[in-house]
Amino acid sequence: MGKGDTVLVFSVALNHYEHIYDRNIASHRAYAQRLGYEYVCVSRPAWTTVTEAVWLKIELMRAALAKGYGWVLFVDADCELRPGAPPVSQVGVPGRSVYLAAGFSGNVNSGVIIARNDDASRAFFDRVMALAPAPVPEMDWGENGHVIHVAKQAAAVAILDRRWNNNADPALDDFVRHYSAGGPMRPLYRMGASARAIQYAVRARLKLLKLANRHMIARAEIPARMAALARRCGQFYPQFRSA
Repeated sequence: MGKGDTVLVFSVALNHYEHIYDRNIASHRAYAQRLGYEYVCVSRPAWTTVTEAVWLKIELMRAALAKGYGWVLFVDADCELRPGAPPVSQVGVPGRSVYLAAGFSGNVNSGVIIARNDDASRAFFDRVMALAPAPVPEMDWGENGHVIHVAKQAAAVAILDRRWNNNADPALDDFVRHYSAGGPMRPLYRMGASARAIQYAVRARLKLLKLANRHMIARAEIPARMAALARRCGQFYPQFRSA
């Protein structure tokens, strides 16, 4: 089977988020196994800045598409893939290549991204990364504002049913339950004792980095730093390793 026939599912869980959201990561693995997809949870290198941790999904999406996977599903570590989630190919519609759902804000949310591999999807993520050094009118936490901005302009984008990225309605019969920060679903996520202890340790480290002004990187540095970080990830994960 060539890569063009293969679906890759991946998540980014740096800074020990793979332990904080261990139940969700297990649901990602179960979904991929059920449907015969490749899955990788990117948890190395162990520590990065907050900026790198949130922008890495865009650079790794570019790397996965360059690798030749037919479909790529990115899902945040704070997302649970539910047992009834269907194959990603079911979202496909003619003329559309990038699939996003609206979050509780009403704008598209980059916690779940589905991409069909073609020129239009590759151009979409190239555009998001190219704009990273500049502010956009839709500025939001991390990379999400840039995704919103490019999605508004891209004819290749289709809006998914909210069941694919539900961060708003606990009663919804959803495919992906997103316990996103600042949203109404976050309080519903129940961590085990070990996960909570790790979360406290990570938060303490982040506070120390903030005091030292080392938790973020300058916006102008994002494309170069993401390219370098993706190369490091490629050392650990062949799914993103350039030929």
